[in-house]
Formats: sequence, C-alpha cells, structure tokens
Amino acid sequence: MKTTIVQEGKVKLIVPNSKYKLDSKMPVFYNPVMKLNRDISVILLKALDFKGKAVDIMSASGARAVRLKKELGSGIEVTANDLNPSARKLMKKNAVLNKVTLHITSENAESKFGTFDYIDVDPFGTPVPYLDAAVKSLRNNGILAVTATDTSNLCGTYPAACFRKYGAKPLRNELMNEIGIRILMKKVQEVGAQYEIALTPIFCHTSSHYMRVYFRAKQGADRADAILKEHGFFKKAGPLWLGKLWDEELVEKMNAQNFGYETEQLIYTIKQEAKIHTLGFFDLHRLAKDKRIKHLPKINEVIYKLIDKGFKASRTHFNMNAIRTNASEKDVLKFIDLA
Repeated sequence: MKTTIVQEGKVKLIVPNSKYKLDSKMPVFYNPVMKLNRDISVILLKALDFKGKAVDIMSASGARAVRLKKELGSGIEVTANDLNPSARKLMKKNAVLNKVTLHITSENAESKFGTFDYIDVDPFGTPVPYLDAAVKSLRNNGILAVTATDTSNLCGTYPAACFRKYGAKPLRNELMNEIGIRILMKKVQEVGAQYEIALTPIFCHTSSHYMRVYFRAKQGADRADAILKEHGFFKKAGPLWLGKLWDEELVEKMNAQNFGYETEQLIYTIKQEAKIHTLGFFDLHRLAKDKRIKHLPKINEVIYKLIDKGFKASRTHFNMNAIRTNASEKDVLKFIDLA
C-alpha cells in the first residue's frame, strides 16, 4: 500500500495515497473530507474538559484517535480499534510519528469489548449494527458520538430503506437534513432506552455527505422514558426526536475555540440557531416559488427585519437558503415584502 503524509489539526498522518478510490474497499480508509467531523469531536471534548477513556471503534488510519490523544492531552486514554491488520499497522505508525500512546485493539465493533466514557461510532454507511454494543459499553454520564453516511436513506431518497433501518418515514424536501438527523437521534435513543439509558442530544451537524450526533448518557428507566415521550411526528415524517438539538452552553464554549474558517463558521451558525427552539425552518427559495414572489431579498435582510420586530431569527446550517425563526410563515412572508 502506497502512503503519503498529510497535516490535520495538530498532527501529521500517514495515510493511503490519494490514487485509491474513496470507498469501503480502500486498503485503509481515510477520508480528508471528514476532517471537519474530526475537528468537531476535538472541539466538543475540549469544551467539556473531557477526562477519561475514549474509543474509536472503527479507527482505520487512526486519524481521530491520534488527534484526540495529541490535542486533548494526558487526561484522556484512547483506544483505537479496527479488524483490519493493515489499519492497525498504520495506527501504530501514526502514534509513533506523533509521539502519542494508543491502546490498539482488533475487536468486532458489533460486540462489547470494554467500558468507556467516550465512544465514537463512525462507520462507512449506517451506524445501526453498532449501536447496541456501543450503548452497552458506555459509562453513566458518558458521551456517544454517532455518524451516519447513508444520507440517501435518512433524507428520503430510499424511504423503504429508512423505515427498515431506522423505523421511521423521512421527508424528501427542503427540511430533509433536519428531519433525517432527528430520525437518527430517535433510533439511537430507542437503543439506549432498551438498557434504561437516556441519551440526550448535546450537539449535531450535517456536512456534505453525512450526519453526526453527540449524546450525553444518563442511566435510569424514568429518564429513558422521558426521552421516548419526546418522539413524535412532523408533517407526516417520523417518528423522530422532537426535542432540542443542541446544548446551548456547550455550543458557546465550542464557539470560543479557534479551528479554521470552515469549522468556526459552522459552529457560529449553529450557535445562532441553537437559541431558537423550533422544529424546522423556512426555505426562502421554496416560499418564493410557492407564493410566486418575484423579488426575493437577501436572507440576512429578512433576518434583520424579523429580529427588529422582536422575533428570533438566524440562518440554519441545515439549509443555506433558509431561516430558522419563531415567527410564523405569515410573518416571514410579510417581512420578505418589507425587506
């Protein structure tokens, strides 16, 4: 396997040469597009002042594991797991290159192989087969991070597949990213509830081809029941999570960190929309088409008008043509005319 060295965060990584096709058949999987995903995991754990045992259950080149250990320091013990022997060799090389210590294992990610304070589930495709073992391996008050790359299912391209895997009906419209991530949350929470573990979302984002959610785990049947009571339907989609998507205090702490333009812009946008506790948003392009509006003002102009009149309003990272607001559609249309 031919390799090259790349810089990511505060580490250098030996990764497969870019000539390899980016898919699950790659000798050792490394996706540079997922740098932002890994950035966020470092930022979030820093904001939480995380100390404890962490595991990346499908670590591949070890990019996330090495970054967590290097960038979070001595308070974190990191396990990098992968069944692929070539991946484990690369993990060892990357650990040596960056002068960090990793606990490298070759366990089946679908089986419990320890207890951890932070578990990262980042597979190629759906995370569903790995949720049971991950939840059972998570300590009380621990953090569970889950990535789903089967966005075509969660966003409604293949609704039958979404129902089989996630037990919910998706939407295929301007709301599909938020609805999809709420369906993913619901599924993970159901698995947690089976073991009397309440999984409360503390952060989430969608970027490019994936969805990513972070949960805080609390043990207790009553707590798990309370989570399940916040499942329901929205515009015929669901069942899905109806509650808050972000912990506002955590997002504020994350926003204070410096991590490069793309990552900082994402967190800043989420910081703004996290203050507005609504399900869904208004896509101005869709409104203009439906209402036959000939002149559509700039999104920021409409946001400023709404805020000036006492409403909460912001952009949303789920859809860059949309506004998240506690105003009604009627109010939004009025301020489109005034902007």
